[in-house]
Amino acid sequence: MQVGSLGLARPRLPHPGFGSGAQVWIFRHGEVAEDFQGLAYGGMDVPLSESGHGESVALAARFRGFPFRAVVASTLVRARTLGELLSKESGAPLETSPGLVEIFRGRFQGRPMKELLAQHERELAAIYDDPWNCRVHDGETDADVLARAWPVLESALARHGGPLAIACHYNVVRNLVAHALGLEPNASFRVRVDLTAGVLLEDTPGGWRLLRANVRSPGRARAATR
Repeated sequence: MQVGSLGLARPRLPHPGFGSGAQVWIFRHGEVAEDFQGLAYGGMDVPLSESGHGESVALAARFRGFPFRAVVASTLVRARTLGELLSKESGAPLETSPGLVEIFRGRFQGRPMKELLAQHERELAAIYDDPWNCRVHDGETDADVLARAWPVLESALARHGGPLAIACHYNVVRNLVAHALGLEPNASFRVRVDLTAGVLLEDTPGGWRLLRANVRSPGRARAATR
């Protein structure tokens, strides 16, 4: 799939996949520092809390020795830390990419969520109703996030194969999964990925499949290597 083919069309149909048979783990970072909790921090580079760092260490330890071909992480420290830990525990090479950073919240970024809900309820509702196009906050849309994040996944898969690990952020995970599975943008908020949890996708000859969701260990997942 060509990068330009993402365009601005709504991704209504499932992505056909590449037929590689590879598995892709997409992880969300850990809890952020208390000073930033309750804020719409979005694309800000905020640190992990002590608990968030510990949870990231624990998650990575569960994947010790897992045969990732590569780990690709957001450049923001909260996700990059998880990527570094996964790389260390698995022995896979680490790459970082700004294409995986969290969504930019525009004029809402850094403001308390309680304040936004009280003063901008209508604008927030518009964003959730049409996250693919709505830009009332002068920030990024889901279309913007997907246009920079999907090519990172595609490039890493083409260069390394799988299993592949991606360490990023909720709205990046949500958009990657929605695009792969063909979820409508306003239905993609149903994708649940808690802090320091992940989803497992498989690139089958018949298209992408969701194998596991909101999990914190490899379990009995077959480590398909392609």
